[in-house]
Amino acid sequence: MKRFAVILACFALPACLETKAATNAADVATTEDTAAVDIAGDASTTTGDSPVAVTAPASWASDPNKAVKAVHMTWQHDASTTVTVQWTTPATTLDGYTPKVWFGPASGAADDGSKMQFAPALTATGAGEIYYQTITDVTPDTPSYITWTVELTGLKPATDYVFRAGTWADFKAGAFVSPDLSDVQHVRTAIAKGKRDPFNLILCGDSRGGTEKIRTNADRLAKIDAAFWLFNGDFNETGVQEQWDDWFDAMKPILSKRPLMPVQGNHEFFPPTFYGQFALPVEAGVGADYKEHAWSFTYANVHFIGLDSTQDSNVQDQVAWLESDLKAARADKDIDWIIATMHHPAYSACTNHGSTDRVQKYWVPLFEKYDVDLIFAGHDHNYERSWPWRANAKVDKGPIYVVAGAFYADGYTNGKDTWTATSSHGNKGNYVEMQVNGSKITFTAYSGDGSETLDTYTLQK
Repeated sequence: MKRFAVILACFALPACLETKAATNAADVATTEDTAAVDIAGDASTTTGDSPVAVTAPASWASDPNKAVKAVHMTWQHDASTTVTVQWTTPATTLDGYTPKVWFGPASGAADDGSKMQFAPALTATGAGEIYYQTITDVTPDTPSYITWTVELTGLKPATDYVFRAGTWADFKAGAFVSPDLSDVQHVRTAIAKGKRDPFNLILCGDSRGGTEKIRTNADRLAKIDAAFWLFNGDFNETGVQEQWDDWFDAMKPILSKRPLMPVQGNHEFFPPTFYGQFALPVEAGVGADYKEHAWSFTYANVHFIGLDSTQDSNVQDQVAWLESDLKAARADKDIDWIIATMHHPAYSACTNHGSTDRVQKYWVPLFEKYDVDLIFAGHDHNYERSWPWRANAKVDKGPIYVVAGAFYADGYTNGKDTWTATSSHGNKGNYVEMQVNGSKITFTAYSGDGSETLDTYTLQK
C-alpha cells in the first residue's frame, strides 16, 4: 500500500470527496518496500548479517523535531506474519527523514529491550504521509500533520516481538548514530488462519470527551490479556489533530502492546484526518473512493469485518464488497466465526439515536444471509445485546447485535425493545472482553472501571 499522499481533509463530506496528491516518490520509500532490509548503512561497515549486541546510547532522542509520538499498530495484510507500525513527529516534512523500525523476537530481549540485538534483517523502512484539515480542494496555508508508516513482514505466527520505531543515521561498532527512537513496544502476531487456539480481544467505542477517564483506566486495561482491540468509532469530539494527539497519549499504555483496528464514527468530522491516523487493509472491490473504509482480516478461526456506516451513500456503496467478502468467508473451511463492527447500530433501543435504517436496509439482509455471528456497534452511549435476531423476530440461531458505545464518553439512558435481551445505562461506561476458544465464544461487558459485570453471553457452534 502506498501511503505517501497528501490528503486534503473535508468536514463531514462523502468519502468520494477526499482528494490525494502524490508527493515526490524519490524522497520517500513506499510501504510496499518494507521487507526486512539493511537500512542502517553499508552492511560491510556495520554488522553483516549476524545479530550483534547493542550498546545503549546516552539518549534515544537526538533531535526534538524527530521526537517519536503516538506509536500504534494495525494490520494491513496477514495478521499472523505482518504488523504495521505508525507514529508521528513534530516535524511534518518528508525531507531528510526515513522512518525505520528496529525489531526482534521478544524471547531473550528483556521487557525493556535492553538485550535487543541489531542486524540488517531486523530492520524495516517505510513512508510518510502528510495531510491537512481543510474543506477546500486546494493545499491550504494551514498547519500540516504527518504519519510515518512501516510494515514489518516475514514474521512468525503467534510470536512475541519487541521493537523501537523512529529513525537513526547509521549503526556502527554496535551503536546507533543519532538515534531518534521510541520506547520499546511489544506485539504478538496473530494465530495462523485456521488454527483454533484460544485468544482474547477487547471491543469498545465512543471515547469522545473521555480521555482523562481513559488515562485513569489505561494501565489496568493494558494488563488485560487481549490479542488486539476493535474500536467502533467516535474517538474524539470533532476529530481535529490536537484531540487525536491527546487520545493517543491517553491510550499509550494499551497501544504500546496491542494492535487496534478502527472504524470511522460520525464524530470523525474530518475523514481524511481519521484515515491519516491509521493504516488499514486496502480491499479489492471496495473502490478508490472507499479505500480503507471497509476492511477485513482473519485471526485464527475468526473473520473480522470493519465497515463505514457514517452516510447512506457509504453504506450502499459497500454492499457489493461486503457480500463478496461474506460469501468467501462462509465458504472458507478455516473460518468458524464472522464478526462485523461499525459505528451505527442496526438495532438499538436507546432513545438518543436508536436503530439505523440504512444499516437495516442494506447490511442486515447480508448478515442474515451469510449467518454473521456477532455485529458490534456504538453511537448510543450505553450497552445493549439483542436476542439472536432474524427477519425481525427472535430465533434460536441468528445474528446477535451488540451496542457497546460508552468507552468513557458521557452516558445515555438505555432502552428496551422486542429485540433487546439486556441493556445497561451508559453512565458507568463500558467495554467488552471476548474470549474465543475454538467452537465457543464468550463475551463479557464490563463497566468502564472494570468493577461491574454488565452482561455475559456464550455462543457455541
